[in-house]
Amino acid sequence: MFWKRDKTVRVEIITPLTISSPISDPKAQNQVSDAGSQAKTIDTDLTFKFATFFALALQAALIIWGYLELAAYYEQFGIQTSELDLGTPTLLVYGYSYTFSELMSTVDRVPVLGAFIPAVVFVAIGAVATFLFFAMHGARKVGDIIQRSVWVGMALLLIFIAPTLAVGNAIDRANRNFEEYTGTKASYGLSKEHSIVTDHKETLTGHLIVADTKSTFILVNDTVYKVDNASNRVMRQTVLKPKPKKDSKTSPEAGG
Repeated sequence: MFWKRDKTVRVEIITPLTISSPISDPKAQNQVSDAGSQAKTIDTDLTFKFATFFALALQAALIIWGYLELAAYYEQFGIQTSELDLGTPTLLVYGYSYTFSELMSTVDRVPVLGAFIPAVVFVAIGAVATFLFFAMHGARKVGDIIQRSVWVGMALLLIFIAPTLAVGNAIDRANRNFEEYTGTKASYGLSKEHSIVTDHKETLTGHLIVADTKSTFILVNDTVYKVDNASNRVMRQTVLKPKPKKDSKTSPEAGG
């Protein structure tokens, strides 16, 4: 009989043979390694966290700059920042405004190279951000970092300049409305003069230094008046005077 019960069939499972040969072309090896590293090193969550941290760092720098500028400015008029209600949006706006003015003023202050200073500053900031970003995601070539730094810096510069378009549009709209309401054309902008009637029926007319929800500080001639908004009572008067020139130290007279 062809098939017998006492006959056994043995089946052996073996691992298939694989033959691997090293890649002889070094360029191909670099391409394979670069593709693998790029696929592994880009972390979306880490990128988002880094972008958030970078934006918060820039915002904090503008707030600190705005506070220092306002504190030094108001101090010249005898006003302390503790007397004012300075919120974060106010400090951020003033910080941006002062930073933009100082940065763009270098175009006129520095003769030839002034036009390049704003771009250089933002490219430097972009270089720092790019270096830190790639340091967290793995090393990159210096040439790639420099190229990406220029693109990031230019993007930051455009983002920084963009709000000035809204400011310029608002100023033009105000001048057009003034001309429409009064019939007077303001070719060189508008000058402002404020008046406050105190609780003693005295009219204070001058230049507004600052006003918040509690007090108003107005400069009349050489005197700064602090007026309470609720009662229109003059709470303080500060007379401003130029500082006298400091006398040079004279040598003591020789004894006779």
